[in-house]
Amino acid sequence: MKFKKVYIEITNICNKNCSFCIKDSRKKEEMSPLKFEHVIKEIKQYTNYIYLHVKGEPLLHSHIDEILSICDKYKIFVNITTNGSLIEKNKDILKNHKCIRQVNISTHSISNIEDIKSILSSIDYIRKDNNFYTVYRYWTLKDSLLLIDNEVINEIVKYYKIDDKLKAIQEKDNIKIDEYTYINKDLEFEWPSLNNKYYSDTGYCLGLTSHFAILSNGTVVPCCLDVEGKIPLGNIFEKSLKTILESDFTQDIVNNFKNNKKICELCKHCSFNYKKYIFMLYY
Repeated sequence: MKFKKVYIEITNICNKNCSFCIKDSRKKEEMSPLKFEHVIKEIKQYTNYIYLHVKGEPLLHSHIDEILSICDKYKIFVNITTNGSLIEKNKDILKNHKCIRQVNISTHSISNIEDIKSILSSIDYIRKDNNFYTVYRYWTLKDSLLLIDNEVINEIVKYYKIDDKLKAIQEKDNIKIDEYTYINKDLEFEWPSLNNKYYSDTGYCLGLTSHFAILSNGTVVPCCLDVEGKIPLGNIFEKSLKTILESDFTQDIVNNFKNNKKICELCKHCSFNYKKYIFMLYY
């Protein structure tokens, strides 16, 4: 069984408190490099790609250099999703690790125009020696169009000299700036929660088919949106990943999804439509 990617939450601590990010009551902690290496050894046979994200700011991890060195060691490709505030501080670390395949920057968390200027110049600096995909994400739109008077997007347009793409930025969800750089925008989505309205017990999800997630405390969950660990499949520090993925409960979830049926309560309160987010799965 191979997965397109595995989400690993190396920390659930963040240096921001954005209104669009769901709040949770989990203990704040970071995964030690020793535990992270254990996770990498466990998942290596299942995937070549990891995303350092569920909740939290990965560049806030106190041993991010060591974390990335472990990925280099095991030849694991890394996707980093970040609010961008610590990119300049960590630019020399990021520059030195060939494992990095992609950096997603949540531009919707940026309120200061100087911050996006710093991010843009830092990304350029890093990519001189270590090229990777960069995706500037704006995922909190209230309307289907991204207004051109958005300061952050305007600064990106100015920096990359892509005035000719203004119409595309308005009308399309995914805009290619160059071979390795994209702008990706979307309406703000609803985080799954048992407090949400009940949607349906039917539907298909790519959780446990294309991906699964591991929280900072080692809990394995089917989906990167289960930020509170409401569907715990097991703990990777207590059981082998093979045992967790082959358990009756895990297989029951997978087989029911194949038949367009949701058996977990959280899934029944989730409005997320994966068909809209094909771009997320490949970039």
